[in-house]
Amino acid sequence: MAGANFLLSMTMGAVLSCTCYSVAAHLISKRHISILRAISWGGLGTLSLMLGVCAFSAVGAEHPPAKQEAACLDNSPECYAKAHHNPVKECKQTMDKKATFRHTWLENEVQPVFGSYLWHDENTKIVQAFGHQANVINSLGMLTPLQYFCIFNANTGEVIAASFE
Repeated sequence: MAGANFLLSMTMGAVLSCTCYSVAAHLISKRHISILRAISWGGLGTLSLMLGVCAFSAVGAEHPPAKQEAACLDNSPECYAKAHHNPVKECKQTMDKKATFRHTWLENEVQPVFGSYLWHDENTKIVQAFGHQANVINSLGMLTPLQYFCIFNANTGEVIAASFE
């Protein structure tokens, strides 16, 4: 539905923009209107194109939560956390503060910080997330893989506990 609205609004904006440009260019070439009026026509065409984009953004922003809720029908903790509050940044900051050793995080777009999620308490929506996208730097300067976990409330995003293992 949002895709159809996007195409319709973009098409209408593009048609109106091209029409405004063509009419303004034709009238300027025949010396029927001033350049200021032609700029106004061009501005109107550009405005209509931008309004089409904004209309798509507003319509598209309304639908993802419903789709996300529908996708979480299996009640998996990962899906629930990602649909509500998944405090990855806060968990990393908590672990960084608690660490008594040098470590680095693996910045990887393909693999997320947390690879697995489990219910810690399903009734209160407390989730425990595990990951292994960090390395400890030993005394020789070598990197050794490190595992970690974070326990958080998926309803509020509050970090309850986070630590390296």
